[in-house]
Amino acid sequence: MENKRKSSFIRGAAILAAAGILCKIIGVLFHPLAYDILGEVGKDYYDVVFPFYSWLLIISSSGIPIAISRLVAERVSLGDKAAARKVFTKSLWLMVGIGIVTTAVLFFGAEFLAIDIAGRDASYARSFQALAPALFFVSILCAFRGYLQGIQRMMGTAVSQIVEQVIKLVFALWLARLWLPMGLEWAAAGMLVGVTISEAAALLLIYFFYLANRKSLRDTPLADPNPALQTGILKKLLLIAVPIILGASIIPITGMIDVALIKRLLSEYMTEEAAQRCFVILSTNVRSLINLPASITVALAMSLVPALTAARARADADTVQSVARMGLKLSMVIGLPCAVGLFVLGGPIIHMLFPRIPPESLELATNLMRFASITVIFISMVQTTSGALQGLGKQRLPVYFLLVGGVVKVASGYFLLRIPEVNIYGAPVSNILCYAAAGILNTVFLARAVKMEKLGWDVFGKPALASLALGVLLFFGYEVLYKLYPGSLVTVIMVVVGIIVYFVLALALRMFTPREWAYIPGGKAIARRMQRNAGKP
Repeated sequence: MENKRKSSFIRGAAILAAAGILCKIIGVLFHPLAYDILGEVGKDYYDVVFPFYSWLLIISSSGIPIAISRLVAERVSLGDKAAARKVFTKSLWLMVGIGIVTTAVLFFGAEFLAIDIAGRDASYARSFQALAPALFFVSILCAFRGYLQGIQRMMGTAVSQIVEQVIKLVFALWLARLWLPMGLEWAAAGMLVGVTISEAAALLLIYFFYLANRKSLRDTPLADPNPALQTGILKKLLLIAVPIILGASIIPITGMIDVALIKRLLSEYMTEEAAQRCFVILSTNVRSLINLPASITVALAMSLVPALTAARARADADTVQSVARMGLKLSMVIGLPCAVGLFVLGGPIIHMLFPRIPPESLELATNLMRFASITVIFISMVQTTSGALQGLGKQRLPVYFLLVGGVVKVASGYFLLRIPEVNIYGAPVSNILCYAAAGILNTVFLARAVKMEKLGWDVFGKPALASLALGVLLFFGYEVLYKLYPGSLVTVIMVVVGIIVYFVLALALRMFTPREWAYIPGGKAIARRMQRNAGKP
């Protein structure tokens, strides 16, 4: 039974991770196409709104869906599916209200946010208003996703995420080109309207997934309703959600501070145009790639919450420990090689995706990527350990630790950005310090909470050694091949070779035991081979 539950967690994480990777690939393709239409000035109209949008989105997309998935998973594990459906019904109405309020804040507060907070002119308000309705659709969408994740039906979330990105790619770029003759601010607004359309389409799709799963659950015999599980639902939702929302709000708030401070502080010793160029390069060319590996660890975190909640509700300590350990290990197995790959090949990848980027901008983006790539390691750690702690009912701890990280980020960023010799590099360095502080604190307290032992070599050492070897191979391999065949094809080849080599190294270093491989989709054959080899004299 434990194997089945752990396998279900890994399968759910794999589905969400695959969807997340595909979505991020589409997103990475979107940014250079958007850059070609809007240019550096127009892209600022698009980028400036997202830290504020993300902050308001946190209310509906982080805490409450996690609370829904936790409460639903708990009630399903105890056999009361009627109580699980009641959780969803009440939370859906709550999310509708939140969607209305957050949409109104972004729409009617557009000028204040654009002028007084972001430090831009009134023409930027149109961008805020174009994206505002998306908050309403996402709020309702997240209620459905939280419910489906709570009953371990990850496919609805995965497919809706992919459709969301495809619709965004098509409609955002089409509307941007259509409205471009009216000016860059209108083209950016059209692109943001395309984002709103994509969220509405994703909501419609996931509703059909909900209908299909609702029918299958009704066909399942219900246990006798438990009154204790069906009362005080909204209170329980908020007790779980509010700390998570507060913690998740810290990073978007620091992102808003970045929008407000970076350009202002850099303008103290460089021209306003140069300061804006630095901000756009960091936002468009660097952060869009840094967020790609995060899609996998976000999927892990989303799967960890209901899996650990259900195990905790059953008082199954062995499953709690093994799932938490596996989640932390996977975050390092994924985060470390991705960080090394971006550190070594960041420049060539940026040049491949943004072929029209000026040489001086490419040089700056490459150097920024070398700093920003280190953040991937700690982002992976923060996301998975936060999900694990939330699943264990310790949702306040990630809030406190992210608050510590946020304070570190703001203080270090303000200090570093004011130094002309450091300038824009202060932003990625402050991010590293922020996530390192939160990630290390999360990991220490998670290890204590579930009594995880011997983490050093097994969880961190093996992935680090393999990633170091991978980095050496990528560096020298790219240098040799590029001299023989200069072009972007070499970058693609090295990325593919890097994935294959890291997989071989994972096998050689035995990063996963046969039992752990058996839980990973497609890993049973590897587990059987390892067991056969272990049995040979």
